[in-house]
Amino acid sequence: MAHKKKGHLTTSPEWAKHLRKYMKNQFWRRERNAGKAFIRNELFETDNLLWQFEEMIKTLIAMTLPLDEQIDFYGVGVTADEMLEDFDSCYVLNKTHFLKRNLINAQAKEQLDEIDFLTNKWSEEKAQDFWFEMEKHSSDWNILREKAKSILKLLNKENLTVDINHENELDENGDIAVQRTKIELKEN
Repeated sequence: MAHKKKGHLTTSPEWAKHLRKYMKNQFWRRERNAGKAFIRNELFETDNLLWQFEEMIKTLIAMTLPLDEQIDFYGVGVTADEMLEDFDSCYVLNKTHFLKRNLINAQAKEQLDEIDFLTNKWSEEKAQDFWFEMEKHSSDWNILREKAKSILKLLNKENLTVDINHENELDENGDIAVQRTKIELKEN
């Protein structure tokens, strides 16, 4: 057959069949790789979204804790700022994805949005001591605690608690230079 000779074209039925089979394999190989890349990307996004959801649950648990336990939860830093920044980065940036993936329902979204509204209102209205001296404003923070408890119950996560481990690196004066925190969810 002429197609076996390099550089020669042929129009034989066998050659046409061979080309169809070859091109079909090439097409599906590319499609399969594209499909795999798409699935890999979807899995990555899903894994990241599940991680963000878990972080939001940890933050909600932190919100339910008494002040001394919240301080222990966040370690070095301004507890109120850290807690609300975590909530903002976990929930506010992902709420539509949480809803689409059925990680939260409309009722939970509504209550989570209430926390977002409340904390934004506090950011605009409250003085600096509100954030640094939480114990003086416990009635406000108790509202947040109750809302967070209600959401955890709605999400069937009220049985969860956290295990907190802080690892500190000290400078030459013995002060904390770096703090790494590992927080794991566990069942009560």
